[in-house]
Amino acid sequence: MRIEEVREIITQENIKTIIIAATDAAGVLRGKRLTVPYFYHAVEDGLHFASFLLGTTTMDEVLPGLFDTGIPDVKGVIDLPTFRVAPWEANTAIVLMDWATPEGSPHPLCPRSMLKRKVAEAKAMGFNASASLELEFYLLPVSTADVRKGRWSDIEPGSRDIHCYSILEGHYSEPIIGKLRDCFPNEIEGCLPEWGQGQFEVNLHHSDPVKMADTSIMLKLATKQLASQAGAMATFMAKFREDLSGCSGHIHISLQKTVTNEPVFFDAEKPLRLSDTFKSFVAGNIDVFAPSMIFYAPNVNSYKRLQAMTFAGTTRNWAVDNRTTGFRAINATPRSTRLEVRMGGADMNPYYGLSIALGSGLRGIRLGLAPPPASSGNAYDENVDKVPATLSAAVECAAKDKAIREVLSPEVVDNALRIADFELGVFQTTVTDLERRRYMETV
Repeated sequence: MRIEEVREIITQENIKTIIIAATDAAGVLRGKRLTVPYFYHAVEDGLHFASFLLGTTTMDEVLPGLFDTGIPDVKGVIDLPTFRVAPWEANTAIVLMDWATPEGSPHPLCPRSMLKRKVAEAKAMGFNASASLELEFYLLPVSTADVRKGRWSDIEPGSRDIHCYSILEGHYSEPIIGKLRDCFPNEIEGCLPEWGQGQFEVNLHHSDPVKMADTSIMLKLATKQLASQAGAMATFMAKFREDLSGCSGHIHISLQKTVTNEPVFFDAEKPLRLSDTFKSFVAGNIDVFAPSMIFYAPNVNSYKRLQAMTFAGTTRNWAVDNRTTGFRAINATPRSTRLEVRMGGADMNPYYGLSIALGSGLRGIRLGLAPPPASSGNAYDENVDKVPATLSAAVECAAKDKAIREVLSPEVVDNALRIADFELGVFQTTVTDLERRRYMETV
């Protein structure tokens, strides 16, 4: 999109405010709201932020070693083609940024730039990549203001019972969900009540991976704001309550030839109608199954979702159209043939999640890796490796693994480990309501 087109949209839509934003490592959307005149300056010159944003937690804590860096600036470089009206906020548009060094080079810790590098890697190998995300969240019948006052332990879900795929149940939340679809008419394929009480899933239409990640982070912002405007709250937390279904962020990904756009995962002559390229792609993902979890499940809470017999991907195996495996092949038609990565939660940073899924698959193709035999039946019961049981175990897996540093970069992996170590320290020293309930009176 050219600046002339942007100016026309701003005039036609009576835009008064422009959100400029990018995610930090944890997937939190950071940025500023600008007036229109200053936005035009920012397009030319970029904007400067304190670089601690790329190495902190969701709570903006000061991690060890921060002040040793001097906290230099990081530059936000506006990516003008991402400009769009933000209908969830009056007279507002949004545009995304890439984090860069003050000199203008891509910042080594920029999640969006990492995904761009993986897409470029695919093109260098002769492939275009296509991806989609399924995002789950809860609509809670409590205001954000109440939660901010400390009300989170007694929130009842939005529905008494499970009504997965129910059209009637979906109707009750249409004042919010319908507006969400209106905000993303070309990106959302469908919305449905999910397995949890008051839980919803949004299916996004496939696109190139960077655009998919961009859409998903804007969708999360819109969902939270629309819910808040309706006196409710939306949460993409991986496990809101231990007795309710977790929120996943399943990734669907495929490759096509760059010249002809011909799909490369389907092969009618091969067993299971899956090509050797697909098998190496899934093998690459299986190869970094455990160390990749610090990106698919980045928080302490993330691992409470990863339980067997819950539809969550917890096993180091794959199969065709089998939701009990960690990796699910879908091969109905040549164009729809793809890999579904089922371990990720809705709380993951989508730029990193898609970078892992694409990058590890490309590594598998380069190395000619072969997957184990496809599973069948209830793959939860197979004698295979399971996902790390805790964030601590995931950190241990990633810290000693070399392959994950080939898929992403040593800087990105080390930054994730540093943040995860701090998170673990916070939880290990905090006394919880559960501890008080179990021990305050009885011991």
